[in-house]
Amino acid sequence: VSLQMMKHAWDNYKRYAWGLNELKPISKQGHSSNLFGNIQGATIVDALDTLYIMEMKEEFKEAKEWVEKNLDFNVNAEISVFEVNIRFVGGLLSAYYLSGEEVFRKKAVELGEKLLPAFNTPTGIPWALLNIKSGIGRNWPWASGGSSILAEFGTLHLEFIHLSHLSGNPVFAEKVMNIRKVLNRLDKPEGLYPNYLNPSSGQWGQHHVSIGGLGDSFYEYLLKAWLMSDKTDEEGKKMYYDAVQ
Repeated sequence: VSLQMMKHAWDNYKRYAWGLNELKPISKQGHSSNLFGNIQGATIVDALDTLYIMEMKEEFKEAKEWVEKNLDFNVNAEISVFEVNIRFVGGLLSAYYLSGEEVFRKKAVELGEKLLPAFNTPTGIPWALLNIKSGIGRNWPWASGGSSILAEFGTLHLEFIHLSHLSGNPVFAEKVMNIRKVLNRLDKPEGLYPNYLNPSSGQWGQHHVSIGGLGDSFYEYLLKAWLMSDKTDEEGKKMYYDAVQ
């Protein structure tokens, strides 16, 4: 049944929205969210690992060919660093580890390099939004006095550790390990992490705490980082358990 559901979803995406980021299922039209700027193909990249695991070999082959020929990061676009990381970088890394196809590794590292200017802040806490051509970043205007958001800057760790591993360039891992250093230096109200952190001052914004939206995946990634490291990342484990207790 799950294979039929995946095939139904994929076939209709291919029919109505091929190459665009998303399919609107009711209007049967393609849609490209501004979270990805004008980078295209989010559904294709995000589905690569599922296609491979479900042994949808023809579909995986056509998705890989689209990535080779059409996935282009040389665009003048303001993107969400968080969304592009989890959908595109994460999708490409998963596809590489499953298939061993070099194109996915190369594209993941290329995109990772495009995201690095987001960390050019006084603290190294990255901007939420980045123009990947100009390298200029900013934060969401609604986020507590120009703050970065915990669930966004805290949900880069897994991918960036792997980008360093696969590229041989330590800079990716250094950027995300610095985020932990900044967080560990700060006092936590009631032992918890507020959702807003100012990347210029290095101080918390509004003391709003959540394990739902704005905070959720930060905690998820701490635990996953520990598991991904074969349970050697004691810092990630400690940060997680200190917070949840």
